[in-house]
Amino acid sequence: MGYNLFFAVAGFFRRKPRYSQVPIKKRFVILIPTYKEDNIIIQTVRNTLAQDYPSDRFDVVVIADQLQRNTLIRLQQLPISVITVSFEKSTKAKSLIVALQQIHEHYDIAMVLDSDNLIGEGCLEKTNHAFSHGFKVIQLHRTAKNKNTPTAILDAISEEIGNQILRKGHRALGLSASLIGSGMAFDYELFRATMTTLDIENNPAEDREINREMLKRNLICEYIDDAYVYDEKVQTNRVLERQRIRWISAQMYYMKQFWITNPLETIRANVHYLDYAVQTLILPRSIVFAGTFLLSLLCFVLSVAGVDLFPGVYFWSSVFAGCLLTLVASVSKQMSIDELRRAAWHFPITFWSFVKALIRSTPKQIDFIHTPKEFMHDLGPNVCKDQLKG
Repeated sequence: MGYNLFFAVAGFFRRKPRYSQVPIKKRFVILIPTYKEDNIIIQTVRNTLAQDYPSDRFDVVVIADQLQRNTLIRLQQLPISVITVSFEKSTKAKSLIVALQQIHEHYDIAMVLDSDNLIGEGCLEKTNHAFSHGFKVIQLHRTAKNKNTPTAILDAISEEIGNQILRKGHRALGLSASLIGSGMAFDYELFRATMTTLDIENNPAEDREINREMLKRNLICEYIDDAYVYDEKVQTNRVLERQRIRWISAQMYYMKQFWITNPLETIRANVHYLDYAVQTLILPRSIVFAGTFLLSLLCFVLSVAGVDLFPGVYFWSSVFAGCLLTLVASVSKQMSIDELRRAAWHFPITFWSFVKALIRSTPKQIDFIHTPKEFMHDLGPNVCKDQLKG
């Protein structure tokens, strides 16, 4: 709790970076791996093509894994490149590696999006400025594009807490931000070399492995808070549970790698690498939040009955208050009171999904778990012109 609260508060003291304005427009390749996402990929591509950046300075590449023939035909009618792949066991890393091996043009920056991502206006320009400032790894502000169910709201809250703590708060103190799988940008040659040399083809948590490799090289990941990438949040507890199994299993796997397999390397590494390793030791925030509340309630009931349970009601109440402060500090600007109320009413049900995910997770769980996405009809094809303004 102390770690989360410390960095959540630190995030408020981060000033907006002032990158030097440069006339040079770096050349982007935007990589969009997609797995059976026929219902959303067209919308994503059209949004990406509508970016307010010179059209001759960025290319869009869709890596199509098991898309329907009709979808492929529609994609090929757009001014993009389509690379078709098929694997016995699909992962995002495999798709990206194949694409990087087949791309022969020169680019300055590689940006990775998920098939459900919509990017806000100005993202490429802001990324261009940050790279011109010297950064080689950048995480954009991934945020919710839908809050249509209580589960989606809770998922959105979790995303924003992570942004405040692991990205904005860390950069405020000069530490590296954490990558989150999409809305990521890299120096192209660095990314290509990393993806084609690391043994991550069968790793469904490729962003963690890339993050670890960059930190080994003492490369700091920048975070651009006002460059928005809109990500579809899961809408049911069943899908949320599947997603969290993958995330928690990945955290367990890397906790083992950092602290059991290579503890000396972890301790002797740079401060950014060590901090990233510490993050694997922290329980999921929803578990900590609910656990401290229940312990506070239990200690209060016992104290009324004349039984003092060490360390006592004041301790656990203080810890729970810290969790509440972390929540307020992280989402006060992104969530309305009504959204928070809906999330609070639904939290006990969703918490049980988190518990089941924690029980079912294991560091040996490395199989790809697909999280299905849906077309967000309420956003519409021109979403980049209204909601997506950064």
